[in-house]
Amino acid sequence: MKTEYISGLPVDNLTEETLRQDLPVYITSGRKMMVTSVNPQISLQVERYPQVKAYIERATHRLPDGVGIVKMSKYLGGTIRKRVTGIDVMDMMLRYADEQGHRIFLYGAKKEIVKKAAKNIAKEYPNLVVAGYLHGFTTREPEKIVDKINAANPTFLFVALGSPKQELFLEAQVDNLNASVFLDVGGTFDVLSGEVKRAPKIFIKLNLEWLYRSVRYGRWDRLKQIPQFLIKSWQMRWQSRKLGKENQANNNLTPGKGTQSLHKGRGPS
Repeated sequence: MKTEYISGLPVDNLTEETLRQDLPVYITSGRKMMVTSVNPQISLQVERYPQVKAYIERATHRLPDGVGIVKMSKYLGGTIRKRVTGIDVMDMMLRYADEQGHRIFLYGAKKEIVKKAAKNIAKEYPNLVVAGYLHGFTTREPEKIVDKINAANPTFLFVALGSPKQELFLEAQVDNLNASVFLDVGGTFDVLSGEVKRAPKIFIKLNLEWLYRSVRYGRWDRLKQIPQFLIKSWQMRWQSRKLGKENQANNNLTPGKGTQSLHKGRGPS
């Protein structure tokens, strides 16, 4: 599994099949599998929330969850050609949990939303165990939230607090949580509850699901973030090229190594 650096963040070139193959490896070994999404919105948050960047860097799998990430990878000479969305990964994990009879826990969203999502999941996947759920507006202290989750003894923990709250929670508490697989899923519980519909298939096929959601639900700030992300990525590419030339001139690095160190690399397989 190769890792590229886009707008200062590591992104893995992976597929749902890669993730599925890794699930039993992590679950049986006792290692924590931390799956998180990288998209233009999140890349613009890391300067304000360094803990978000810290969590993405320590995660075992970083999803290219956004067409902007795919396009920028190609522009930077990378190899990522397909977005992998959090909602599709959660669907895959639920199927796997159902096959293996694993326990899951849902944390996040509004009280009625997470309750409906848990009910629908239990109905569609009768062999897995919905060990518990907790809405994202609880007044419990983080330690009490961790205690409730650990008491349910889940294998899978799905966190839907939205960014950056979900990444901040996981960065602070993942070491205290006993689950094996962690996935932050944004607004996925809204879809699983039936309260929100996914974009029509044509939008998903054309990688325009973000546009549908922005217009359908009035998320105009998302539209503004696209050019901001592109500008940031271009600036970092220019800076890396400049650094590479300076290092080459000083005979400190071999040609091209400066750019590679900022934009490309290899992650753990």
